[in-house]
Amino acid sequence: MSEARPIARWCAAALLVAADGRYLMQLRDNKPSILLPDHWALFGGTVDAGETAEAAVRRELVEELEFTARDISFFTELLIELPFAPPRTDRMSFFAVPITAADMAAMRQHEGADRRLFAAEALAGMPRVAPWDLAVVLMHARRAQLFTTQRR
Repeated sequence: MSEARPIARWCAAALLVAADGRYLMQLRDNKPSILLPDHWALFGGTVDAGETAEAAVRRELVEELEFTARDISFFTELLIELPFAPPRTDRMSFFAVPITAADMAAMRQHEGADRRLFAAEALAGMPRVAPWDLAVVLMHARRAQLFTTQRR
């Protein structure tokens, strides 16, 4: 096992969940200068110095979609060691944000090539999805089965 590396980047992302359980994803721009170009991903971005992860995800939703989240709840956080040369460790904070049809109709996307609602299983079948975002979407969609309290 490798020695723990310092956190290179801290990101916050929103699980934008529609009433029917589908997730609103963005198709990242097809630019070779960005991480995972032309991949489906959650909306979000880097946590700025002095900012909380929740404040960052709220800011990113306004910047990217002109959407002000009402309800937001922490879901999970991952530390991911990315196999770059040299390797890099990123911290990823994920928040569940319920959205309505009216919210989606009012959104104006300023980043990314497209957006679409996906059922978790349909997203898992897509050829290009940010792997950590997919893992968290699946965790959230299956949370009742995965995270039940065990009684002995």
